[in-house]
Order: sequence, then C-alpha cells, then structure tokens
Amino acid sequence: MADFGVLSAMRKLLIDDENMQEKGVSDHIHLAVPPAAELPMIVLELEEIWTSMRLGTESANTRLKLKASIVSQTPVGKDSLSMADKIRQLMDGKTLSLSDGKQGIIKLANSVIDLPSAKRPRTVQQYYEVLIRG
Repeated sequence: MADFGVLSAMRKLLIDDENMQEKGVSDHIHLAVPPAAELPMIVLELEEIWTSMRLGTESANTRLKLKASIVSQTPVGKDSLSMADKIRQLMDGKTLSLSDGKQGIIKLANSVIDLPSAKRPRTVQQYYEVLIRG
C-alpha cells in the first residue's frame, strides 16, 4: 500500500541522515509509539488518506497527511526544535521513489510546538502532505 510505502521511505530517509545519526536518534524512529520509549524519539504516523479515481501517470491519485512527532529528552530542551528543523530541511520538497514505481512529493503543511512544561518532554509536531503520482 502507498501509505506504508511512504512511511517506510520517510523512515529510511531519516535513519540514513547523518544529522539524525549524530544526535543518536536514528535508532529511535518509529511508525507507532513504542511501549517503552527511549527519548529523544521521532514517531511517524498516518493522519489521513485521500484518493482519486483519476489514474493517469502524471496526475496525483493519492494524497496522504502524515504527522512527525519529535519528542525531546528534556522538558525545556531545544533538541526537539533543532531536530524538527533538520527534518524539515530533509523532507520538505523531497521526491520519494516508492517500491511500486510511484513517486511521492513531500510538502510541509504545518508545525505545532508545545510550550515547555516541567512534567513532560517538549514535543514538536510537523504535519506533511504527500502527493503520490504514477
């Protein structure tokens, strides 16, 4: 399916990135929230799927809305903000080649930054749209 292919391709893109490896996050990129989460971590989730009946090779026949949640190790740390910026630089405008021969174009739609709190780690949520063609 296109949704799992896009999530897997995005996860691989993040795992292979040098910045994620330097920050020690490449082992903590998940497609679902793990029961025993090690911080910092990134969780990629599917929010919405839209499909079209147009099946032309150049028309977008699927649009996905995805969420990347970047969870910091500390409540007031800026590491989640810097990781979110690196992820945005890496993903926004990127064209992914999917296993079924289709292509997905990633576009940042929105970002939400939690206010610092002493009781929970800081979280940045980025919402992406992916148009799938082919």
